[in-house]
Amino acid sequence: MRPPIVSQAFEDLLLYRMYRVTSVAGAMVVRLCEGGYGITRREWRILALLHGHEGLPPSALADKVQLDRSRTSRAIGALVAKKLITRTPAQADRRGAQVALTHAGQALVAELLPQVQAINRSIMQGLTNAEGDQFNLSLERLQASAQALHDEMSGALPKAHRHLGQKGKTNR
Repeated sequence: MRPPIVSQAFEDLLLYRMYRVTSVAGAMVVRLCEGGYGITRREWRILALLHGHEGLPPSALADKVQLDRSRTSRAIGALVAKKLITRTPAQADRRGAQVALTHAGQALVAELLPQVQAINRSIMQGLTNAEGDQFNLSLERLQASAQALHDEMSGALPKAHRHLGQKGKTNR
């Protein structure tokens, strides 16, 4: 299958267009989470993914939320402090841990998830049912393609050093 012809203008690039949708729609969720519930977007992702996946080890949770382990660990610590999740030693390996929602965490997800789902439904109303089905299929294929490209190129790309700012930039 031949890939679609894509304009080379920055504004037409797939990742930029996806960013714009995520930025606008995500801002509503961020305001809802932070302003209404006192949790960050990262904390929300962890809570939402723990819903129905109780007892995950932090490393598996990091993979599911697609965050590095240190950011996941900080978010877990914040959620434990807010009494929304528990972190308990794993039964088989005392060095490991498992995280799970508390009753307060379950209640927060039960209240917030329908609101986030409503935002998603409202955004998808711009598509017919057939277009929505095709869009979901396309997203699955794009995700698989992006993962394959990531796996192929990850060793060849330079490591990101965001903390270095302009000092770490090399001249090309």
